[in-house]
Amino acid sequence: VAAMPLLRKQPFVPMDLPADLKPDEEVFMNPLTKEIFRNYEDYFRRSILCNSLLWSCEYTGRSNLTLAEALKSETDAAEHLDRMPLALQQAICFIIHKGQVSSLTSFVNEVLSFYRERYLPGEEVEISDGSGKGPSCTGVIQDVILDEGAVYHQPSKIEYRCMVVDTGEIIQAAGNQVSRRKHQLTRERVKLLVKCSAKKITTEPALYVVKQEHIERLKLDENYTVPYIGDYGKPNPNSAKRKKDVEGAPGEKKRKKETKQSIEMTEEAIRLVAEERRKLIEEERNRKKKERQEEKELQRKMQIAEQAFLKEWMRPREDLELTDSKELPVMRPPQTVLDNSLYGDLIQVSEFFWLFGEHVNFTEEFPQGIAIGDLDKSLAEQKRGGLFGQLVIFLLKLVFALQEEEEEEEKKYAEKYNFTY
Repeated sequence: VAAMPLLRKQPFVPMDLPADLKPDEEVFMNPLTKEIFRNYEDYFRRSILCNSLLWSCEYTGRSNLTLAEALKSETDAAEHLDRMPLALQQAICFIIHKGQVSSLTSFVNEVLSFYRERYLPGEEVEISDGSGKGPSCTGVIQDVILDEGAVYHQPSKIEYRCMVVDTGEIIQAAGNQVSRRKHQLTRERVKLLVKCSAKKITTEPALYVVKQEHIERLKLDENYTVPYIGDYGKPNPNSAKRKKDVEGAPGEKKRKKETKQSIEMTEEAIRLVAEERRKLIEEERNRKKKERQEEKELQRKMQIAEQAFLKEWMRPREDLELTDSKELPVMRPPQTVLDNSLYGDLIQVSEFFWLFGEHVNFTEEFPQGIAIGDLDKSLAEQKRGGLFGQLVIFLLKLVFALQEEEEEEEKKYAEKYNFTY
C-alpha cells in the first residue's frame, strides 16, 4: 500500500523532519501526515488541507475525500486484498511482471477464466469426493501433477497432491474434487490487486508494470515459477473442436439465419420500447415541472396576500374602527360581612399587615397570616378571645412599644444636647 493517498490526483509527499530539531523543542505535529511544524500558521494550513475534499484513494478510485477518509479507504482496500491467497497474488502479479498487460478489463476476464478451475501450491482448498454430496475436508496444495506430454492441460485432468489440515495426511485429488472457498477469487479483488501492486507506464501502448516493492514482497525475481503457466492465453482445443463440429452440423446455417432474424426483430422491439419509454419519461418530467411552477406561483400569491393582510392589520386605528372589540365583563360585588363601602378600608388593613408584617413582628404572632375573609368576619364578631381581640391586643402592644422607643430616643437626645422638654 502506498505511503499516502493522492492529493488532487497526484502523489502526496510529506515534509521531512527539520534537520536541526532539538529533543526538548516544542512543535506542532499533524497526526495524519506525521509532519512536524515549528510555525502554527503552517500547521493550521496543513490541517485545513487535510480536511479539504481534495484527496482520493488510489486503489478504489474514490474521490472528493478528506485525508482521513482516503486513508481509511486505502486501509480497507488492503484488508480486503489480504483475504486473497498469497499464491494467487504471486501468480497474477507474475503474469503482469513477465507479460504485456494493457487492458485491465480484458486481463481480469482472462485471469478469472484461467484460474477459476486451476489451483496453486500453497493454496488452502476444500477437497470432496467429486460428487458434491459426500463430506469434504480442508487441505493445502503441496504440488501440482501434470501430464508431461500434454500440449494443453485440461483443468479436470490436473491432479493435486494435498495435505489434509486436520490429520496431516497427504492425499492425491483430481481437479473436479478441489474447490476454493467463496469470494477468494472475484473480479473486484483481481482489479484491486492490479491497482495496488502495479502502475501504468506511459508507453505505446500503455502497459501495467508491477511496483518494485511488490516484486520484493511477492519474491517474483527469485526463480519464481507458476505451474501450467504455458497454458495461459492459449485457446482450449476441445472447445475449438466442439465449435467446429457444431458449425458443420446439418441445418446449422438455417438456424443461424433464423437466429439473426430473431435478434434483429428483438432489437427493433427493444428500440420501440425504449422510444416509448423515453416519451413517457419526458411527459412525466414536463408534468412534474409544470406542477412545481404552479406550486411556486401559488406560494408567491399566498405570500403577497399574507404580507398585505399583516400590513393592514399592523396599521394604527381608532378604537371605534376595531372589529374584534369585546365588552367588559360584568363585575360582581364581593360577598363580605361588612358593608361593601368598607371593602377598600379592609384591603388597606390587609395590605398594611402584608407590607410591614416583618418590621412589626406580625408574622411571629400570626405565622399563617390573616386572609381577607377572616379579617372581614373578625370585625363583625362579638365573642371574646377571637381574632378581633387578638388583633386589638397586638396593635395596642405595638403602640406601647413604639411609644417606649420614642421616649427612649427623646431621652438620649436630651442628655446629648442638654435639652429638657
